Amino acid sequence: MHKAYDRVEWEILEKMVIKLGFNDRWVRLIVACVSSIRYSVQFNSMETDIITPTRGIRQGDPSSPYLFLIVAAGLSRLIQQAEERGDLERIKICREEPMVSHLLFGDDSLILMHANKSNADCLRDTIGMYYQSSGQMLSAAKSSIFFSGNTKAEVKLESM
Repeated sequence: MHKAYDRVEWEILEKMVIKLGFNDRWVRLIVACVSSIRYSVQFNSMETDIITPTRGIRQGDPSSPYLFLIVAAGLSRLIQQAEERGDLERIKICREEPMVSHLLFGDDSLILMHANKSNADCLRDTIGMYYQSSGQMLSAAKSSIFFSGNTKAEVKLESM
């Protein structure tokens, strides 16, 4: 994701914290912590007016990775819903292991699925819904597509 922490919409964070069942007092405390930030910049030895952001969580704050993962739980749920509808087909990593569709690591995501056009279209739409509702954006520079060695060339072209 592109500038993931900077793009966290406070309203979405609040809705996700509520949806996850946090106590109302905790919800108010979390929202107050992320929304109370104010900035002032010194430019040519003069201080600017106070800048009040309207979104984002602070990188370097020990709670920020956890807060981001709460927002990213929205992406996880959208992927799970696509699986439940049968629109996205997850894969088995090994014979005796459970099926997996995605792993989230802070602001990085690993999506695992069968290589075909319908899965690719579903994933594009699912990620689009998440980006539209959360304010997040895809980082093309950080994104890659890998296919297993036994994927046919025409399937690779169709899936991209």
